[in-house]
Amino acid sequence: MNGVTQIRLTEDVALITFHNTPADSTLTAAIFTEFANAGINIDMISQTAPQGSTITLSFTVFSTDLIQVLELSNGFRDKYPSIKPMVSSGNCKIQLYGEEMPQMHGVAASAIAAIAKVGAELNLITTSEVDISLLVGNHHINEAIASLEETFGVACDS
Repeated sequence: MNGVTQIRLTEDVALITFHNTPADSTLTAAIFTEFANAGINIDMISQTAPQGSTITLSFTVFSTDLIQVLELSNGFRDKYPSIKPMVSSGNCKIQLYGEEMPQMHGVAASAIAAIAKVGAELNLITTSEVDISLLVGNHHINEAIASLEETFGVACDS
């Protein structure tokens, strides 16, 4: 019993980060609504705790949507000059799934240690009760997958 029963890989993922975003849930909703209206699927959403009156908002999209994402991001920057968008392409999402995770401790620590062991770049982490998603740079993906497979004794479903 190690907490992980499935490892899945999604390639060609881009990380979008909006720094200095006003801490306003109405604005956050508007951002996601505009992306949804453009037909862009957003995944791995992460928001920092407010730092004064701003937050940092990160999420992933498929790299094939980057041109639309850049257009929308520039529109938000024009409306809200404080927002500083950053785009990082060339990533893969590794998803670790296990229904026993809620009863176990140390699953995320083991996963992150496995990634660190091979020197892979870890760009974003999101979790739920039964899922840990890790965004890793493409150039270390084979080593990262091999390390996670060894750590958890589970083959990756690509």
